[in-house]
Amino acid sequence: MFRVAFWAGLAALVWLAVPTAASAASFDCAKAGTPTERAICKDPAISRLDDQVAAAFKTAQGLWPAGNWSAYIRTEQRQWLKDRNDICKGDVACLKQDYARRLSFLTHPSLKWMGRYVAGRCPNDGVYLDVTQSYPEAGIGVELYICPDPKGNMLLQARGDVDASGKLNFEDAGCPRVLAFTQDTATLSAPRTERCAMGTDLKVFRRDPAKSPYLSE
Repeated sequence: MFRVAFWAGLAALVWLAVPTAASAASFDCAKAGTPTERAICKDPAISRLDDQVAAAFKTAQGLWPAGNWSAYIRTEQRQWLKDRNDICKGDVACLKQDYARRLSFLTHPSLKWMGRYVAGRCPNDGVYLDVTQSYPEAGIGVELYICPDPKGNMLLQARGDVDASGKLNFEDAGCPRVLAFTQDTATLSAPRTERCAMGTDLKVFRRDPAKSPYLSE
């Protein structure tokens, strides 16, 4: 009798120790109301990915202690959730792929530099920088556009790694350029050299907390 009770108790403890889909997801599965949420709760692998993405997002929010970063990354995350629901719906394969990409994005070494940086009065006039991750490399990609023509009039494109001081050094038309990042700004300069005597003045871009380079206009 004691042996039966012992094994029954042990089985109960093992069952409690195994995370269920409802406990592993980052939300309450008892309240799952959309096809996406129900698919997450039914599939343990996606449920674990959901939990990992939620943890990575929480960590990402603390990359910059103040300024526009927190508002920007929340805007970006909300848009990703909307796209996840609209595109994948309850498709398990789609969700697994989307979560894997999102986890890669939120844990990218250059995440804190990413965003849309604006100089001028966009969308009326001015220019903006879209800073995105390089994939699968660890660096970033930079694209400079004229406002208000999104993705229609590129002035500059570059890729590379931001160094320990927050600077990206690259060349444009054979001339050196430097993009220096701080918490909420990206400053573009063109040092004068023997070949490139016509250097340019500094142009300061400021992070837009309500815009993402991954969002359509």
